[in-house]
Amino acid sequence: MKRWDYNIPKNWKPKTETEWVWFLERKINYGDWKGLTKPVLKKYKHKLHLDIGKKLMLAAYLEHYGAR
Repeated sequence: MKRWDYNIPKNWKPKTETEWVWFLERKINYGDWKGLTKPVLKKYKHKLHLDIGKKLMLAAYLEHYGAR
């Protein structure tokens, strides 16, 4: 996992809904799709604040891999 500009431990995992939204937004906005699972993306996709291009990429990803 990329640590971006924040000093978080390598093995850090989100626990709360707010942490999940922050984590997913950061990973998607920086193009780091590695490790993102379809169930988590599907659960939080409506809460993410992404630009239109990233939203379209996310929708295409979920549609292509069968997680609408």
